[in-house]
Amino acid sequence: MSMHRHGPRLTHPPGYRKKGLMKPLNIIHSEWSNGWGGQEIRILTECLGMAGRGHRVALVGCPTGKLRLAAQAEGLTFHSLDMRGPWDLPAILKLRALLKSQGTDILHTHSSVDGWVGGMAARWAGVASLRTRHLSAKVPNHPFNIVYRLPQAVVTTGESIRRHLVEDYGLAPEQVVSIPTGIDVERYAPRDAEPGLAQELGLTPGEPVVAIVAILRSWKRHDLFLAMAKELLGQGRRAQFLIVGGGPKEQEVRGLIQSLGLGERVVMTGMRPDVERLLPLCDVCVLASDKNEGVPQAVLQQMAAQRPVVAAKAGDVGQVVIDGQTGLLVETGSASALTAGVARVLDDPELAARLGQGGRRLVLERYSMEAMLDATENIYDQVLAGRTQ
Repeated sequence: MSMHRHGPRLTHPPGYRKKGLMKPLNIIHSEWSNGWGGQEIRILTECLGMAGRGHRVALVGCPTGKLRLAAQAEGLTFHSLDMRGPWDLPAILKLRALLKSQGTDILHTHSSVDGWVGGMAARWAGVASLRTRHLSAKVPNHPFNIVYRLPQAVVTTGESIRRHLVEDYGLAPEQVVSIPTGIDVERYAPRDAEPGLAQELGLTPGEPVVAIVAILRSWKRHDLFLAMAKELLGQGRRAQFLIVGGGPKEQEVRGLIQSLGLGERVVMTGMRPDVERLLPLCDVCVLASDKNEGVPQAVLQQMAAQRPVVAAKAGDVGQVVIDGQTGLLVETGSASALTAGVARVLDDPELAARLGQGGRRLVLERYSMEAMLDATENIYDQVLAGRTQ
């Protein structure tokens, strides 16, 4: 294992630094994935937020992962650990030794392999553990799938997966809590578009922009987004389309753009660390997913930025996109439903403004960074007090 013992380089707003809620803890987060998306962003954001509240926070996981680079860039300690599978005994023993040597209070796991490795290591080390389930996909309930029974508590990002783990998987209600991702409401505050940014991206100033911000994975359904674009243009509308994000389906998406004849109408930016700068350019933001969604960070960011959202009702999206109030909610798997929703927003500036204002208000009331960190500290406190076992 390699260890990096830098102090946290916190560059976040004062809202991260709420004091006095609980005594400082020694927390280690684990993540097996080597990718970068909403899950990894939430882990890093939560680590920085908890460090800002005075907790000692470190991470352990994939030596070649993008999370390692991002965490180290922020000055967080990252312990590199190869985990070759859920029953990787050497990894379990190394993590057990790490937990004991660091005087860890809580191990917080996040993915399948590190859920197994971390769950067993924590049990053997006598350290409390917690697991976050980021996806809304169902968890197989068979006698050998005990991964969610290893930790003392489970966090979900939405209510539907919480109910599933209680009703179908059999966890005790007090053991599972839904904590949606918190949004930095200052970073994503409404603002005017930056002069020259549209041209820099290859967009035509003054022409409506319909955007999707999502990692390029199959269930994000960029194919439906592009089919919707084709339909809108076929109706004679002047619009341009922005795809923000990178991922394993990039070449497939680029090929589909060309095959649909949309090359001049679609701009792909790749992964961007400055999404808050792009959102003011967007007249409508779209979520086309058909599964695996908790409460999506991208949607909350768009709502915080007061952008009108048209979203397919996958997973727990309907928990925040309240149809006609904070956005428009449409059927999953339907390009025509997305087209109708986007057209409605483009045709009705008053509706667009009302949805944007309603979304911003909801995020401020329920989905701020402070709300997420408060809820996380609360479940840590319950785990350590033995009230979730």
